[in-house]
Amino acid sequence: MSDPQPPSQQLQQLEYPPAIHPVAGALAARQEVRLKQFLSSLSEPQPHDPDRSQHVRYVTSCYHSRIYEVEGYKNRVSPEARIKLESILSELRFDRNLIYWRLFRINDLPPEILITILRYVAWSTPIQKQGVKYRLWLTWVCRRWRSLMLGDSTLWSAIWFADPPPYARSMAWFERAGTAPLDLRINERDERWSSNEDDHRFTGEQMSDLLDMLFVKLSQIRMLIVIVDNWPPALVVLHKLQEAGRAGLEINITRFEIHRAGRPYVWIGPGYQPDTHRNPSVLFGGQTRMLDFLCLNGINIDWNQTPLTNLTTIDLRRLALDVSPSLAKFTQLLRDCPRLHKLSLDGAGPAPDARPLVHKPVNLLHLKILVLGDFSLVYLRYLLAQFTAPNVLDLTLMNMNGEDYSPLLAIITPMFREVRLLTLYAIEVGTIPQSKRLLVKWFDSMNRLGLMKLAQIKRHILEALLEDPQQYDEHLPGTTDSPRRVLCPNFTALEYQVVQADAVVALGQGRKELGVPLKRIYVNEVWVPKVRGEEQTALRTVADLFIAPLGANTVEELELME
Repeated sequence: MSDPQPPSQQLQQLEYPPAIHPVAGALAARQEVRLKQFLSSLSEPQPHDPDRSQHVRYVTSCYHSRIYEVEGYKNRVSPEARIKLESILSELRFDRNLIYWRLFRINDLPPEILITILRYVAWSTPIQKQGVKYRLWLTWVCRRWRSLMLGDSTLWSAIWFADPPPYARSMAWFERAGTAPLDLRINERDERWSSNEDDHRFTGEQMSDLLDMLFVKLSQIRMLIVIVDNWPPALVVLHKLQEAGRAGLEINITRFEIHRAGRPYVWIGPGYQPDTHRNPSVLFGGQTRMLDFLCLNGINIDWNQTPLTNLTTIDLRRLALDVSPSLAKFTQLLRDCPRLHKLSLDGAGPAPDARPLVHKPVNLLHLKILVLGDFSLVYLRYLLAQFTAPNVLDLTLMNMNGEDYSPLLAIITPMFREVRLLTLYAIEVGTIPQSKRLLVKWFDSMNRLGLMKLAQIKRHILEALLEDPQQYDEHLPGTTDSPRRVLCPNFTALEYQVVQADAVVALGQGRKELGVPLKRIYVNEVWVPKVRGEEQTALRTVADLFIAPLGANTVEELELME
């Protein structure tokens, strides 16, 4: 293993690099790269390697001295120079920590403390597939770590069935999990699939065989997420769960998601076998008392025979209207879930029906997250008449195009005034004066809005955030003596993709001129390669620029949803 080196003597001349704020994303990203480079440069330890602890202590003391020296110098320079020195201090502390860890006798810790540390490491990634690698790598470090890891069943209870049949790796983890509660994810999507329902590499028979192996621990399954392309394996899942429930087997699933990712609204052909799968399944055979989270994507259940109560998340996607719950069943479902936290309806909702003469919307007082997508304007009018949700904090509108949806904005303006996080994805709003007025009045209703996420949004929607709302209030028209009001005064963070960078820059410049500048701009990770160098430079003139990693929440999201 190579020896660490003392801090560079070039620092004695105080020739510091350009100023970089110590919390800037660029610095963190650069340090992460350096960490990976440093660790990859280390040779594998050998049993007879010499003891380098004294050398490590010497280098560490050099860094301590250098940090102390720069800290003292920082107190004697101008504020501008302090910013540069703070950057240098951040780098020095980072370099010191790169080698300081080698002095820590981690294997001398008690087993219960060490295994707790290993658990934190194993679950420290927001990307689930990366967590698979973390657990494997930890077992390769040394005999003690391997023994502790293999002896902790909770570390193996979250299993992603992404390896090919017969799932040797996943089944090994299944055995290691012992009697711990199980969180299972089965992903059998095929990007090369031709969309032919009768021709897929993963069949219903294969799904049946896999579930037979898993259901020996059915009572331990806490979460089950299934992602497939076509009908046969998806129907097998529902059918086998129904049969297990009817047979009296204990089902304790609290979170259930099933995604049929193939073409939406396409039902199976008339010749599909077995015929028992042609009728909708009763979810879990009726054993849904433990269910808390339900997601059905492209596949339905027997709504009338399935008891669904006390859910906190309802997520319905891409359901044909003839297999959707009736209006009466849908509203009853909402009433039976008084603590509903999230409602997501993406191309799925109650089947149109004549409302009773006395119609009372369901009041969802605990609903915090609402997602609406892929509906016509007419259907949205019908849907939004079925419930009220005055405390929604996170609102998403997506895939609403082909017509001017500004009348929708007029409907929701008085409905969701507490929104703090707004996501707009492919929303079409007209450019005529009346549409602009409705758009401005909608923004004016969300004074607590702090973060916006945008994708495929046209420039004039962003420009509306720079308007004076008083100019659009027919009851209180603005005058030359009236103070200038600002739309969404707490809006300080923006995340975007598939939006022109110059439109974002114009928004940032305009907000800065109004005295409510953006603090952070996040570029969605998949859109980063599309942002040219000169666009990055322009974006940094109006706010700090960061990358929004897939699957992870930004700081603003966490704070706003508290």
